[in-house]
Amino acid sequence: MKDINQTLLHVIGALIAVFLVLAVIDKAAVLNKSLTSGKPDNTISMSAEGKVAAKPDLAIVNVGVLTTAKTAKAAQDENNKNINQVTEAVKKLGIKDEDITTSNFSIYPNYVYTNNRNEVDGYQANQTLTVKIHGIDESTDTLNKVLDAAVASGSNQLQGVSFGFNDADNLRQQARTQALEKAKQKAQELASQAGLKLGKIVSISENSYSGYPTPMPYAADSKAGMGGGGSEAAASVQTGSQDITATMTVIFEVK
Repeated sequence: MKDINQTLLHVIGALIAVFLVLAVIDKAAVLNKSLTSGKPDNTISMSAEGKVAAKPDLAIVNVGVLTTAKTAKAAQDENNKNINQVTEAVKKLGIKDEDITTSNFSIYPNYVYTNNRNEVDGYQANQTLTVKIHGIDESTDTLNKVLDAAVASGSNQLQGVSFGFNDADNLRQQARTQALEKAKQKAQELASQAGLKLGKIVSISENSYSGYPTPMPYAADSKAGMGGGGSEAAASVQTGSQDITATMTVIFEVK
């Protein structure tokens, strides 16, 4: 009798084990079906571009000083003197400290080839300030004055002006929204022509974005020692407008 009971227990245990295995397999199948059903069989992919035109409200100017001297220290001292004059001239126009950054500083020897070898013939010191001017969408007067003041106070290296936006993210989002609306409209038209009904959005991706600061060459006046005929004409920079674009690809379910 005891042997029969033990055998019965073994059988019941085996049945329970088989049941648990089958339950796990069933749950896995249900989960797999659920995941698979999350991806519609019939979809349509559509890309569209959104474009927002805006007038830049930020200018970035790189002004520098290049000096030469017989020794590295003399070149540095003269450079520091001139760049400090440029900095003070810019600050007097209302530019804040946080909008003035030293973006480059270097000292290196000048070489001349003589007697079959290179010999040091003085040193060059180069220092660049990056200056941000806000509110140029309302007026470019401060920008033009900064350029003139930099040259007049000792800058002999002007590396152009770049235009951008203080809040580029907001403009970028407007372009994205426009692109999404266009993609939806195009997909709806195509689905209707094919006798299909547009369903939910399956995925969205951004393919490209443009609207980075645009550089503009700037030729400095010669009265600060940059060559030319000594013209007294003041700087006059026009900002124009920039296009901020975003290209979006949207995949829709179709029924």
